[in-house]
Amino acid sequence: MDTNDIKQIGIRDFLACSGITPTRENESGGMYLSPLREECTPSFHVDYHKNLWHDFGTGKGGSIIDLVMEQRNCSFREAAAYLEKDPQFPFPAR
Repeated sequence: MDTNDIKQIGIRDFLACSGITPTRENESGGMYLSPLREECTPSFHVDYHKNLWHDFGTGKGGSIIDLVMEQRNCSFREAAAYLEKDPQFPFPAR
């Protein structure tokens, strides 16, 4: 899988596999409690159409690879390898 294929893995699906569900959503996006830190008010937004996230509490955001880098405190290469090898994540059809 190349980087573009990995970036097609749905952030929404990735979070759901981790048991993280939105507190509010519509067809274009969802608001979540941040998976990156403790909070009581949802400030983590996922744009379902663009497949991008933004944490309003930290100002950080990006692709699924960026999210894994933040969660696991790892490099781009390590995050991509993690996403590529884990069979629980729904990969895009080729």
